[in-house]
Amino acid sequence: MKQHLACSTLAVALVLTACDATTTAPPLRPSFDVGGGQGLNLHPGAFGESSLGAWRSHEGLPDAKGNADFALYLQKLTATSTNAAGFAGITGVEGLLMSELDLSWLRRSTDGWCGAGAPRWNVGVDGTSGNHYTIFLGCAHADQSGTAPDGWTSDAFSPSVIAGQLTSLLGFSAVDSADIVAGTVTSLAIVFDEGTDVGPGFVFLDNITVNAKTWTSPHDNGT
Repeated sequence: MKQHLACSTLAVALVLTACDATTTAPPLRPSFDVGGGQGLNLHPGAFGESSLGAWRSHEGLPDAKGNADFALYLQKLTATSTNAAGFAGITGVEGLLMSELDLSWLRRSTDGWCGAGAPRWNVGVDGTSGNHYTIFLGCAHADQSGTAPDGWTSDAFSPSVIAGQLTSLLGFSAVDSADIVAGTVTSLAIVFDEGTDVGPGFVFLDNITVNAKTWTSPHDNGT
């Protein structure tokens, strides 16, 4: 699953299962531009048939700001084979050290889906060698031992969990794994692209955390 520059960062960020030299970008795709000096920002969106990415009120846990109890809703109400996805792009991540990347969310477990491929984190990484890689961190492979409120599950990828999965699960060589861990993040997205043929076709996420930054609602963007 080693990825080089044959695939653009944008195409890789929303590839449905994997990326190779023949992958083409979807006709509609999000922009993961730098955060403009405003800290980390999370932007929901979607492309393709029956897909949606949006904050929904009164579906989540208490918010850090306000009382709307938002949750991030990602939907794909069509077959997995359809070129479509709900997503959330995180901007302002460029330059974060891969060795320090710590990712988590709380997932509503009373409904929704947690598969090996969705929802997942797509992480673009520039290794110290100059090679570019994309790492797929699927919900079903997260560390789910963390505490969570009733009806919710913690899905976490600590630096040690990520490093451990590079060779054991994602198929990178020891050399490439070391290159990735020593590298820097170039892009980050949450992608939901497993459809109704494998599950209900949606998920609710809350308390989405990248290192020290947590989103509980759309009002949590910026510094």
